[in-house]
Amino acid sequence: MRSAAVISVVLTAVAAVGIGFASPAHAQTTITTTVVRVSDGDTIRVADPLFGRDRIRILGIDSPETDDEEVECYGDEATDWATYQLLGQTVTLVSDPTQDDIDRYDRALAYVMIGDWDYSVEAARAGMARSDRFGVQRADRIKEAELEAQAGGRGLWGACPYQQP
Repeated sequence: MRSAAVISVVLTAVAAVGIGFASPAHAQTTITTTVVRVSDGDTIRVADPLFGRDRIRILGIDSPETDDEEVECYGDEATDWATYQLLGQTVTLVSDPTQDDIDRYDRALAYVMIGDWDYSVEAARAGMARSDRFGVQRADRIKEAELEAQAGGRGLWGACPYQQP
């Protein structure tokens, strides 16, 4: 019983100093780089790595899939839109201190900015992506943009009848 009490005290002390075992909290990281490839509406490749990765999963959104096994409704259009907006552009990648640096597919996680233009917000506003279900710092802005797209029937919200607003 004594060891359980010691473990409880240690875990409480660790939590008190902010070193939680599952906490991804870290300083925000930014780099400026060039987009060299667009895989789909929420994944790109860049010239300069972030956290050692050149594959970037864009935070805050989930675009329709376009992989070899499945092309979801509006997936091709979302990829084309992302390509038009991002390919060849100089962008700033911005990490989110509340999220992990790398996802389970070994991609760096970041927002993509061109000046003050936030790709996640604008992709949601254009109906090219849904807001994702993870608690990113920019979730409120992205969700607000998504609701605008839903109300206007833009992008996947007008083309894909099975989408749930």
